[in-house]
Amino acid sequence: MIPAFSLSTNLRHELLAIARIAAPTAVAQAGLVAMTLVDTAIVGRVSVDELAAASMGRAILFATGGLGIGVGVAIEPLAAQALGAGERERAWSALGATLRASLLVSTVAIALGFLVTLFLVPAGIDAALVPRVQAYMVGHTPATFCFAMFAAGRAFLQVLGHTRPAVMAVALANAVNFLVCSVLVRGDDALADVGLPALGLPRLGALGAGIAASVGGLALIGWILTSARRLRADLAPEKSTTGTERPVEPVTVRSVLRIGVPAGMQILVEGGVFSTVALAAGRMGVHVVSAHQVAIGLASFSFMSMIGVSSATAVRVGYAVGAGRSARGPGLLGIAMGSTLMLVSATLFALFPRQLVGLFSQDARVIEVGVSLMRVAAIFQIFDGAQAVAAGALRGAGDTRVSFLANLAAHWLLGFPLALLFGFALDLGATGLWMGLTAGLVVVSVLLTLRFVRLTRGLIARV
Repeated sequence: MIPAFSLSTNLRHELLAIARIAAPTAVAQAGLVAMTLVDTAIVGRVSVDELAAASMGRAILFATGGLGIGVGVAIEPLAAQALGAGERERAWSALGATLRASLLVSTVAIALGFLVTLFLVPAGIDAALVPRVQAYMVGHTPATFCFAMFAAGRAFLQVLGHTRPAVMAVALANAVNFLVCSVLVRGDDALADVGLPALGLPRLGALGAGIAASVGGLALIGWILTSARRLRADLAPEKSTTGTERPVEPVTVRSVLRIGVPAGMQILVEGGVFSTVALAAGRMGVHVVSAHQVAIGLASFSFMSMIGVSSATAVRVGYAVGAGRSARGPGLLGIAMGSTLMLVSATLFALFPRQLVGLFSQDARVIEVGVSLMRVAAIFQIFDGAQAVAAGALRGAGDTRVSFLANLAAHWLLGFPLALLFGFALDLGATGLWMGLTAGLVVVSVLLTLRFVRLTRGLIARV
């Protein structure tokens, strides 16, 4: 039996350790979502049709691109467990292997995304929107690679306790994205706003928003990978007592894929159900799909704090596993912290839905639908936070397969059928679609938490 987790000696230490990693990581992830919110606000004030197209394109690439991001965050258990065991060189090798793996898988993810667009018209989406959806995706393609590589670089730095570079990288990317998106989407109108003469710039709409995301993404990875490279000397191989380098087995791409592919599939499964619901909302008209994009954007923004807590929990669990200690305390503490934090955003969504939606659209119909969705979002926020952090705790232990299977069952065997039932058969519209999503989140949060409790009955073997 493992020693019981001592609240008196370990609770404060673990709480502070999780918070130190989670806070800046959450700020960085919120900054990434801020890029999409800025794009939504800029495109939404130009054209509802262009906003609908950008929303669908983003939904598709968010779902398929999750494969590359999932592979990117596979570095968390690999590097954290290596450092917990004192194997610094192995932690460095994990970065190179993870970057190569994320590029490989992102290529597949992009191809899959464009394949999905071939089924939009048969699925009932207005044929006139499809070329605009594809145009957005063409512009966004480089960004898909960038976001996967950023996930790897950001996770690597946070394992080492360096969280500031990610915040700085995201700040730079947001500034670049805002400027480029304004000019490409609005053309000469953007120049007129700052007193510059017209240059005959065209309005590129959704395509311009996609290109802007890619330009911002290049700035993002340029900063984060440069910061990671500067730490290379700190991870030189340790010397043995005889003065020779202690041999350490490097991390391979295959090792990364073994952990990362199930993690990526989990993101694909979860993101896929949300994206499919977005496409289903598209059958209800451009106003509904635009409202869905605004609401999901706001929910995603608040959810970014959970990415921070999830990543921090994965790191602390990984450290514990590498050091041969119990991982139960850090994991359960992270889950409790995540659920508590999501209460804050849930309260804001419930109290100020109209004001929040009104920040992104002045269309009365979009606001009406968006308000109803925000009220449902207030309910699922808590369960979404719990499942995200529980998945992080399992990832830190190297267990990503069960998270994938639990998400597959909860979202696709329960949540999605209920979404169709409520949304179409019972004629509850977009609100019904989101009620089905909420049911899936409730189930997966319970399943993952129970899995972590069972897994931590004893010590966990390193990956």
